[in-house]
Amino acid sequence: MTTAEVTGPARANDARATIATETPPAMTPLPASRHPRIGRQLPGLGLAAVLLGSQGLAASSPLPSAVRLLLPSEGLLAGLGDGLRRGYGLAMEQARACGLEPPGLALGWLPPGADPERALASLARSQLVIAPPAAPVEPYGRLAEQQRLTVLLPLQRGSSLERLPLLPGSDRLWPVVPARSLVADRLAQGLLAANRASVMVVRDRSGESRALAERFTASLRTAGGRTTGFQEDPLAIDPSDAKALAQLRADVDWYRPQALVVFTRPGSALAQALRQADWPAGLVLAWPFPLQPSQDPGATAQLGVDPQGRGEGWTAFARRFQDRWGYRPALVEAAGYDTGQLTALASLAPAGRPGWDLAWFRPQGRSLPLCEAIRARRSGQSVRPRGAASRLDQTAGTPPTATLQLSPAPAQP
Repeated sequence: MTTAEVTGPARANDARATIATETPPAMTPLPASRHPRIGRQLPGLGLAAVLLGSQGLAASSPLPSAVRLLLPSEGLLAGLGDGLRRGYGLAMEQARACGLEPPGLALGWLPPGADPERALASLARSQLVIAPPAAPVEPYGRLAEQQRLTVLLPLQRGSSLERLPLLPGSDRLWPVVPARSLVADRLAQGLLAANRASVMVVRDRSGESRALAERFTASLRTAGGRTTGFQEDPLAIDPSDAKALAQLRADVDWYRPQALVVFTRPGSALAQALRQADWPAGLVLAWPFPLQPSQDPGATAQLGVDPQGRGEGWTAFARRFQDRWGYRPALVEAAGYDTGQLTALASLAPAGRPGWDLAWFRPQGRSLPLCEAIRARRSGQSVRPRGAASRLDQTAGTPPTATLQLSPAPAQP
């Protein structure tokens, strides 16, 4: 599951942009047909879904709490809260097993895109705020600067990350997952590694596809590749325009690129039109999303990339999460887990001083499993926990990197 940047205007209605104070709703139940183990464990999981351990997700209240987790109250992003909370709760359970009592947590909801400053003004101040998915970064930067607190951005992936270093408070804003632009870089690396340095780049008319196509072009050229075609910039194609599609086919025949890189969404009209076209032998169609194993690649070879990042701790996390919750996690759950690791370590107080400012965080060097990281942090060392969703090698205002898997599919005669 991936997130999309909030592109609509932020909601300014004060009555709606407030933190909920009622008991939080239980996590969205998972279909029993999808996760059969859950059906046998509903009584225990129902309570665990709300509590996530005795130090788990309590209702929002004006009582002091070191950490405040904000979630979308409505809209498409609201459903991401369950996975995020499960991942976070798993990190808290592990921290407790390592001998660390997790910090207090308050839970609140905001409409998507809402400014958090006024909503939090009437509540007891927290030391660390966990922003909702695809949060508007400017107000969270102001909040971090004015209140001198740390803000974690667990599911921030889009173009807003490019503005972070320039924002007031950016030294206290910490993205947790890789930017989507990493997909473009990985695709360029994969094509160059396959000795396909001459490519033609097309895109749909969405802003996200334009940004990814431009990032890919810059990354490819920096690494020694080249783009070819009637124009150097990525070409926007309307899949309903038969003449534009015919011209693209003619351009591929004329310029003979080794790969046609298409920036669009899976299953889009553009993706379907280009998959069905007749391309020259030897051409590779490259996409910024993974190829489905069941999908017939047809007569043209294809290359995809999985946008869900992986860190060194992914395998252990995925196994532990599936044992706990009965289904295989994705990026949202892993982001929650990594957010929980950072939060648990920040709550420690060597020499009597907690590390909410993350000055103890070391972006480079050997990553440590959580228990080992807790021991090292207690002894006053700088540490980097072993990430599940990424390498956790970020700095304030800069997202981490991750391993993205390529999915090649040879042509079928």
